[in-house]
Amino acid sequence: MADDERRSVRRFSRLLSPAGLVLAGLLFLAPFLTVSCEAPGGYGRAAPGGTTTYTGWDLAVGGTPDVTADKLLPPEQRRSDVLAPQPLAGAVLVVLVVGVLVAIGVGRARTRRGVVAALAAIAALFLLVNQATVRVLVEERLREQLTGPLPAGKEVGDFVQDQGGFGFALLALVLVALGNLAGWIRLVRGPDATTAAAGGEAVTTPEQGGPAATATLPEG
Repeated sequence: MADDERRSVRRFSRLLSPAGLVLAGLLFLAPFLTVSCEAPGGYGRAAPGGTTTYTGWDLAVGGTPDVTADKLLPPEQRRSDVLAPQPLAGAVLVVLVVGVLVAIGVGRARTRRGVVAALAAIAALFLLVNQATVRVLVEERLREQLTGPLPAGKEVGDFVQDQGGFGFALLALVLVALGNLAGWIRLVRGPDATTAAAGGEAVTTPEQGGPAATATLPEG
């Protein structure tokens, strides 16, 4: 492969990590959790038959969830459906910002890949724990708001569903973590300097991570 082609491939691959992290952040604007209001009495501001939708942003900042427009309860019958800001959801967004800055700003490949892999893995873990926590909170609130027995064979958890925004954000983070971990392992296992013959000229190889990574070429 020609040098220009190698450089192009390296530049493209380096863009994948920040792009994946930015995508995970943008997916916070998509639905993370829905509550199907087929439960007796509905849920929050939604009448039976409606749906309450929480985006990742709603969970992070304590925003008001969306409710099916034609299924809003009369104002005097509405109950609370706003959750307090979730610290772990906010922490995910902070970690994503740090990860993007590292992916763009750190030049040493080994350091960059290792740190980005760790940050993406931490963000994925926080996201999983946050989703589990929110499900418990919403199920408890739904249980408190029931006005009658549940349909036969149904449990409260059956009315609370994870949505694609959460799933795709988690997938993006896992892919970024695994991709950078694989690259980090490859760089760690590869020698910082390769001796082709005794004596010779040391040549810096930037892709290995800067001045510390050299290869020794035979003289003559």
